[in-house]
Amino acid sequence: MSSFNKVGGRYGMHSGSGKFKNMQVDQNMFIQGNPVGPMGPGNTWYVDKNVNASGSGKTWELAFKTLTEAVAAAKAYDTIIMGRGYYTEAATITISSAQRGLRIFGPTTGGVPTSNGLSSATSTDDILIINADDVEISGITFWCLTNGKNGIDIGADYDGYNNWIHDCCFLTGNADNDLGEYGIKVNNTDDCVGTLIENNYFYFMSTAAIVAGSTRLTIRNNTIWSNSIGLDLTAFTAGAHSGTLVSDNYLIGRAGSTIGIELASTEQIDGHIFIANNVVTNFGTNITTGKSINSIVNSQTAADAATYKQVDTSP
Repeated sequence: MSSFNKVGGRYGMHSGSGKFKNMQVDQNMFIQGNPVGPMGPGNTWYVDKNVNASGSGKTWELAFKTLTEAVAAAKAYDTIIMGRGYYTEAATITISSAQRGLRIFGPTTGGVPTSNGLSSATSTDDILIINADDVEISGITFWCLTNGKNGIDIGADYDGYNNWIHDCCFLTGNADNDLGEYGIKVNNTDDCVGTLIENNYFYFMSTAAIVAGSTRLTIRNNTIWSNSIGLDLTAFTAGAHSGTLVSDNYLIGRAGSTIGIELASTEQIDGHIFIANNVVTNFGTNITTGKSINSIVNSQTAADAATYKQVDTSP
C-alpha cells in the first residue's frame, strides 16, 4: 500500500491502493462507483440504516437512519448519499418544489438488481414523489411490493422540469406476483418537461414499467421485463409527448403480456414520438401503430407481431 502525505495537481481517474493524509477533494469523488463528495453547491447529507441512532446527517458517523429524515433536512441543490441496506420508510417521501436540484445517490451500481433498496411501509402509497425541477435520482432499488404502489411519481402536484432518473431498479418480488402498479409515472397535469429516464431495470409491474404523459421526454437504454405493458405512452391530455424519444431499450414480455410499447391513436397527441433501435419481443402486440406523426425506426412494429416477434434489423 502506498502512502501519501498530500495529493494535489492530478486529475482524472486513478485506481489502486493508497493511504492518504489530509486529502482535499475539489470535485466529485467515487469509490467503487459510489459518490463520497463533495457533490454539488449545497450540503451533503448521509443516510445509513446501520447506525445506532440518527445524528445530524452531516457525516457517515452521524448519518440519518432513514431517507425520510435526509429529505426533510435537504434544501435546494443539496446531495443525499445512501449507504447499503434495505430501507423501509414509514410513508411516501416527497421532494417539494423548494428542493430544486436535489440529488439522491443510492448504493445500487449500473442498474443491477440488489437486495439493498427502498420501500414504503404503507400498503398503497408511492415510494417517492418528485414535485421539483432538476432532481437527480440514481443507484436506488425501489421495491414496489403492494398493489397500486409506484416506485417514483414525477409531477403529481407540480410541473417538474428536467428531472433525471438513472441506474435504478424497480422490482416487485417475482414474476408471478406483479404487485407494484408502475415503476415510474410521469404526469402531465401541468406538463413535466424534459424528463430523462435511462439505464434502469424494471421487473414485472402490474400495469406498466413506465407510464408517461410529458413533453420532450427521453427514455433510453432501459431493460424492462413485463407481465402487462412495457411503456405506456398514451397521452393524458392534449399536447403530451411532443418531441419524445424512445431509443435503445430492451423490452421482454412473458405469457399474458399485452403490449410492449403502447402509443395513442387519438388526436390527443399533438407532437411527435420518435422510436428507434429498441428490442421489443414476446408481447401480444410489440408496438402499437399510433398516429402517422410517430416514427418507428429499426424497432418491432405492431404489423409484424402476427408473424414473428423479433426485432426489425433492417437499415
